[in-house]
Amino acid sequence: MRHLPLSRGLSLLLLPALLFGCAPEMLESQSTLSKLRVLAVRAEPPELAPGETVQLDALVVDPRHDRCLDAVAGGSGEPADCLSPEVVGPPTLYWELCLFDEGANNLYRCATIPGLPPELSRRDLGTGATASIAYAAIVPAPSFIEQACASLASADAPDFVEIPSCRRGLPVTVRLTAIAAGANLAARTTDQFCLDQPADCEIAKKSLTLLLPDRVAERNNNPRIEGMFNAGTELLPGVASVPVCGDGVGADQDGAEQHDPELVPVVATVTVGEGSGTSAEMFSPEPTQVEAAPAPRREELDISWYATFGSLRGATYWGEGKTTDDEITFNELAFKQFMKDSDISTLPAGPIRIFAVLRDGRGGVDFEERELSIPFISGADDTVAEDQKCFDVRSVVK
Repeated sequence: MRHLPLSRGLSLLLLPALLFGCAPEMLESQSTLSKLRVLAVRAEPPELAPGETVQLDALVVDPRHDRCLDAVAGGSGEPADCLSPEVVGPPTLYWELCLFDEGANNLYRCATIPGLPPELSRRDLGTGATASIAYAAIVPAPSFIEQACASLASADAPDFVEIPSCRRGLPVTVRLTAIAAGANLAARTTDQFCLDQPADCEIAKKSLTLLLPDRVAERNNNPRIEGMFNAGTELLPGVASVPVCGDGVGADQDGAEQHDPELVPVVATVTVGEGSGTSAEMFSPEPTQVEAAPAPRREELDISWYATFGSLRGATYWGEGKTTDDEITFNELAFKQFMKDSDISTLPAGPIRIFAVLRDGRGGVDFEERELSIPFISGADDTVAEDQKCFDVRSVVK
């Protein structure tokens, strides 16, 4: 019997540095972005039915391309002016589709499935911000999914390799490699470059299920972030808005109405399914050894927040299946406190970018980005409007 080829050339000690963005909700909780990160990979639809084509895109951020290389203070107690911003462009994305991958220890490389031609095990989806592939291009015949699942089930794989369930269809892997702009591969493969220069590389995995025809009615849908707001004003995509500070009223972690007016509140509006409104979707979980026939349950949504400057209250996880609760839709940014612990050279060269990533725990994902133009106040006038106090950094810059 042939074994799934699983190279062991990557030390586990390298994984935290190399794969920091592969599962951000598991491996990194920092919400302030300072380096190349893959925050999410989205598939539309998140589960692919016969006759359909999946569209793939990703939220990949490298804030190093809009930072200040040289920053000097304009006067005593004033924040820095950015004299020479670094602008190098977005990362290059390399897309692949694997019928089966070798796991995180092996960079999620495509594995060869015994009994299947090698050319079916890996598909090059090209480079660019997006990628796509049709169901028919992966499944050449109706019997293919059954054949692939049988080959996987009979493979003599190591214990640490999880063989996917094929109850609803064939789970395949979308493998994304992000290489920082301006990086020189110098005739190296992307994998070798990632091993050599992990700071300029992120590798991420996205699972995509190829549904069996009789399971299409059970398909999942992506949740949606419909908009983002500050103080009741919608933040528009691609527009750098000057936000206002908080009003001093809100809910803290214990539910009390106490909310720092020196923070910038941001609210996301969220829906799930196709017009399902305020309730997350019901689904039938996979059978387990404990529950052979689990009862249907509602999705557990979570939202993660990130920013390229300042500090966020944090990423909030919430699982009761409603999309209107403040615990999932509300967050706050702090700038004054953040700058107390930062050097003025970390000031961004352009607008601050804020990101929200919504997940439903079943492969569904959505994300949105907005830009904030922050008017850091550093003048001599002691009078500062109430809605601008969170930007008064005269007493905190170094």
